[in-house]
Amino acid sequence: MRVTFATGESVKYVGHLDLARAWERTLRRAKLPLSYSQGFHPQPRIQFASALPLGCTGAAEVVDIYLNEVLDPAEFLLRLQPALPRGIRPTAAILVPRELPSLQSQVRGAAYRVEVETDEADVAFSSRLEAFLARPSAWRERRRGDRQVRYDLRPLVKSLRYRGPCELGQAFVTEMNSEPAATGRPDELLAELGFAGVARRIERLELTFYGDQGSSEAPP
Repeated sequence: MRVTFATGESVKYVGHLDLARAWERTLRRAKLPLSYSQGFHPQPRIQFASALPLGCTGAAEVVDIYLNEVLDPAEFLLRLQPALPRGIRPTAAILVPRELPSLQSQVRGAAYRVEVETDEADVAFSSRLEAFLARPSAWRERRRGDRQVRYDLRPLVKSLRYRGPCELGQAFVTEMNSEPAATGRPDELLAELGFAGVARRIERLELTFYGDQGSSEAPP
């Protein structure tokens, strides 16, 4: 069962592993016919498309839940919803073949709405975004394990569009690519724009997948 769900403010600082455990507990409480892994410590077979960055809410997160019997999606949601913790809300469920490629391998990128605390005027803020898009590169470093990895953020930012003033200050929408060597992250983009450490609200609006309309073919 492929489930699309939203996450709210109350769980935006819950790490991905803890969120996965919450889903496992929920599915057991709902008494759904789960498929389990093999071995000494069998676990429910659950596969998330992409970990949600800490501090972000999500409007359309995606998870595959493997079942031992076929259920109607409406019945699945009816049993699931009462067991979910506050802050997680399923919005859709569909049956998909088990033979499909893994969700993680098909993620092409994500779209985010970002609101940032600033008293910068509309024109100046919009110009800041345009200046970033005009740059040929934006080299940054990211810790990976016990080493620092240097990567270019610029090609990971597919689009950057000003959305006008908001309650917090200014808002924009960005589409960021996901590649084998690096994934675009909105916090890294904010730092490059000069807003590191500034109050912000970030919502992941959607994930995009290879095979979606307008996308390229699946990766090699």
